[in-house]
Amino acid sequence: MGTLITLQEWAELRGRSYGSIRNNWTGREGFPTPKKKRPPTGKGTPAPEYDSDELDTFAQRWEAANRPAPFPMPEEPEEFRTLGAIARLLGVDGKTVTQYRAILDAEVEHQPRGARRVYRTRGVVDVLNNRPGMGMARPHLQQHE
Repeated sequence: MGTLITLQEWAELRGRSYGSIRNNWTGREGFPTPKKKRPPTGKGTPAPEYDSDELDTFAQRWEAANRPAPFPMPEEPEEFRTLGAIARLLGVDGKTVTQYRAILDAEVEHQPRGARRVYRTRGVVDVLNNRPGMGMARPHLQQHE
């Protein structure tokens, strides 16, 4: 048995959205059941505690079943292109790509070209193909202490 942990604590540790877990996972078949309730602090409602190992196992199965479909590598993957051009090559809306701009800026080779920035196509497609499934917290929305 793993550590007893609340869903909110587990979500924060795993970079997941607590709301997504609460709303989309807890009612699913095979989702772990709470082991006990944590004593409340003050007048709050006691929070259910789960086995962290059971949550991790469920998450791995769920992620494998719900992973976004990978994109095929376009021709000339070493070419530098705008994110909009890469989105058109992949046949998706531009927001499908541009929502990952912060990650792409950090992980993909890119160059400024006047008012536009261009990215190595292979790097962008690799990032998109390794993106996490539904329910992951957006990096720019995570709280930092």
